[in-house]
Amino acid sequence: MDVKVSPDKPSLAVGEELRCTARGNPAPEITFSPAILMKKAKSGAGCLSLVIPPDWNNRVMTIGCMANNTVDGVVYSPSLSVTFNVTGEQSIRTCLYLRF
Repeated sequence: MDVKVSPDKPSLAVGEELRCTARGNPAPEITFSPAILMKKAKSGAGCLSLVIPPDWNNRVMTIGCMANNTVDGVVYSPSLSVTFNVTGEQSIRTCLYLRF
């Protein structure tokens, strides 16, 4: 089972999404640490995401991501920890599509 955190870069902006993914059969349960982050996280099949909140601005954060799975009575719990700087608001990019 492979655990990945994205985006993989040294700085994230307020409003940007941090994603933790893992693949396995059955689909693993994914958690963030510290556990308080779970209240703000959104989960899906093999994915957990968290939007960087404004109160993290100008801070260095370390977030852990753990995937848990049990196959034939054997427990697998790979984890990954990432450290990143939080910068100001994410720039908003919009696209305007014109039909002619």
